[in-house]
Amino acid sequence: MISDEAIYKSVDYTKVYCKANELLVSSNVIESFPFKVSAFIKEQSDIRLCKYAKAFEKYGIPIKHFGSESAVIMEYYGAIIIFYNQDEAPYRTRFGIMHEFGHYILGHKFNLKEADPLYHKQELEANCFAAQMLMPEQILRECKNRGKYISVDYIMESFEVSEDAATKRKKTLANTVYEWKSRSEREYDDIIVLKYASLINKIAPMKPYEYDFDEEYNRQAERDSWYANSRSRW
Repeated sequence: MISDEAIYKSVDYTKVYCKANELLVSSNVIESFPFKVSAFIKEQSDIRLCKYAKAFEKYGIPIKHFGSESAVIMEYYGAIIIFYNQDEAPYRTRFGIMHEFGHYILGHKFNLKEADPLYHKQELEANCFAAQMLMPEQILRECKNRGKYISVDYIMESFEVSEDAATKRKKTLANTVYEWKSRSEREYDDIIVLKYASLINKIAPMKPYEYDFDEEYNRQAERDSWYANSRSRW
């Protein structure tokens, strides 16, 4: 049996983080948080979404066959479908669907059994993807830089996520050393802060004396340049 330490080391966190960052920047659907995951998935893929109740009604598949109480992705009659539990709270549904979409966007194998060596690695990667998409690290870091205390409640209220998701996000951020991030991991930082400035200003407004017009003007010009250069590569 593979140890937890070996599983953690096998996860390609950089790949997951960078892929989520690319989508946060390039998506026209994501304008703030929380965003409509169904619209985002439609923008990015041909994946269909189907409620568990409708799956039973249309295909005769009971929930117990899905293997998850929240959501599951599978290929069914030639189509890729994310089946999800319509009876869960909206924040759990969002995370569940984004977790399953993470499996797709990261090129994971579907329907693995827990005994498969890849299963736990893929689950961790999908969780990391969903967390970055729904609670971007760059936004939380900017809020912290503005003097906000990033508590579990703050994350829950700002992004409308579950307590469990917010708790894990806070723990991850506490263990992240920004200075150790690679160049590729930092590539979209300023662009993400710029794109979601309205949300940041709402949940972490700057105090008047904290604003430096000249400094902000120079930072904005630099961000615009990076944003234009990045857009030309998409």
